[in-house]
Amino acid sequence: MDGESGGLSGLRLRKENKLKTKSDFDFVRENGRRYTDPFYTLLAVSGSFPEAPYLRFGVICSRRFHKNAVVRNRARRLVSESVRLLQRRIKPCRIIVIPRRAICRAAMPEVRARIERTLTTAGCLEVSPK
Repeated sequence: MDGESGGLSGLRLRKENKLKTKSDFDFVRENGRRYTDPFYTLLAVSGSFPEAPYLRFGVICSRRFHKNAVVRNRARRLVSESVRLLQRRIKPCRIIVIPRRAICRAAMPEVRARIERTLTTAGCLEVSPK
């Protein structure tokens, strides 16, 4: 087996799918298009990049968001899990998500649906046939 017998268990964000350096984040902040939602702000730069022709993703959730680290980490997890579940449909692009406080009261399916809608609007999501 290839490790995907448990449905979505084999689907995970790898190291190469994460924005890590300040220059990566700065590039998206300078060149990205901004999309806002009550739960988050999303910055996206779509298109294929020769040095890394795949999804690169990052979350910015500073202490300004909430002083309690548990709350900040839950916001990060909600966003990361949503992107993880959608990653097979996301085209090669660079994405930064900045959560807003309203996301703390949201359930996972609602966050995923909103991120899916925003990525479709941004042109970063392949439309799946239904």
